[in-house]
Amino acid sequence: MTSAPAPLRMGVIGFDHWYAAIPFARRAAADPSVALHALVDRDPERAAHVARLTGCPRTSTDPAAVLEDPGIDAVACFTSVEQSPGLCVAAARAGKHIVSVKPLAMTLAEADRVVDEVERSGVVFVPSESRHTSPLARRLSSLVDSGRLGELRSATFAMNSGLPTAWPGSTEGPGWWADPARTPGGGWIDHAVYQLDRIQALFRSPVASVTGTTATIAHPDLPVEDYGHAVLTLESGAVVTVEDTWISPAGTSSTHAHLVGSKGAVTHSTATGTFGFAEKGGEWTFNRLPEDTFDTLDVLLAAVNNGVPPGSNVHTARQTLATCLAFYAAARG
Repeated sequence: MTSAPAPLRMGVIGFDHWYAAIPFARRAAADPSVALHALVDRDPERAAHVARLTGCPRTSTDPAAVLEDPGIDAVACFTSVEQSPGLCVAAARAGKHIVSVKPLAMTLAEADRVVDEVERSGVVFVPSESRHTSPLARRLSSLVDSGRLGELRSATFAMNSGLPTAWPGSTEGPGWWADPARTPGGGWIDHAVYQLDRIQALFRSPVASVTGTTATIAHPDLPVEDYGHAVLTLESGAVVTVEDTWISPAGTSSTHAHLVGSKGAVTHSTATGTFGFAEKGGEWTFNRLPEDTFDTLDVLLAAVNNGVPPGSNVHTARQTLATCLAFYAAARG
């Protein structure tokens, strides 16, 4: 009888991206195959808050508390973007598996440092923008793999929300999300990274060219865009649009997508909670929208314990960043 693997000893560094970091920490604390050892944030009150939510016994303001601890196997880094590459490089050098904040870095040069160190060390790297095993991701992949959509020809992905908040319940505004020294973009890249990762997974064709526009529509004093719309032409000839914004009323959010193939089409929307599918010559049928849950911890555990390669890795994250930066360059003209 094969014994279960020892719990993966985990440390979380940074709660800047609290939307992902707090659920990740709570999920890690609740999973018997994980031992949540330490929480790190430059603000001790934030780390203490998450410790109360998770029961984690140890907090610190110093990343070295995790990076230099031989008793920790894996690191989840949810700092603002400009801090992440250095932390990921240090984690890889220490032989620790990595879940990384999105996007991977501010620049491709920084991203390449992470790629090189992850490759050299052989650690598992899971980008937090990837969702390959959620119920929605599996449903979309099954339609593509079955051939029922035929050749994918076009798609539209969009997310519209209000401004993010710096911390749960905060009224101080978006914080680092709108600081161009700490992130390579604003409302567009905030959610486009998720959609670009999914486009890579479903279309399986590199981006040949990208164009589009950015604007500050609802928040004219914002130092980053609150609106972005990209048009991607893939090497396959398919054309995909990606629109992401922070212009919706505060507290509202909606995501939708529409994919068109030579044999069928699929659409889904969080606003209506529906998932629709139509085949050539047929009518649309609608069902309840499958959940699109974060799966980074499950993917990390499957890779570390069972050798299952992540659907997205450090190279995928690097390509997502490259597409994002190419879009911003095109939008600037």
